[in-house]
Amino acid sequence: MNERLMSEEDLQHVTGKKRHSAQAAWFQRHFGLTPVQSADGRIIITWAAFEGLQAKRAGIGEARAAAGPRPSLTPIRRIA
Repeated sequence: MNERLMSEEDLQHVTGKKRHSAQAAWFQRHFGLTPVQSADGRIIITWAAFEGLQAKRAGIGEARAAAGPRPSLTPIRRIA
């Protein structure tokens, strides 16, 4: 897998959008997620993560093994 970050040019090529907000909206529309963005609005995503999103959308992503049963949660405070 390629762990290299996608460049500005890569994101423009993939999304067809130049503005960071439009690129974020594209990810929301196509993958149902809000991508991580830097303080100036640039999207931060690796090629491996993008390829994983594409595989999941196509239905060919790797099935993840269940981590096991989740522990029961104990409240810190009792509700009166």
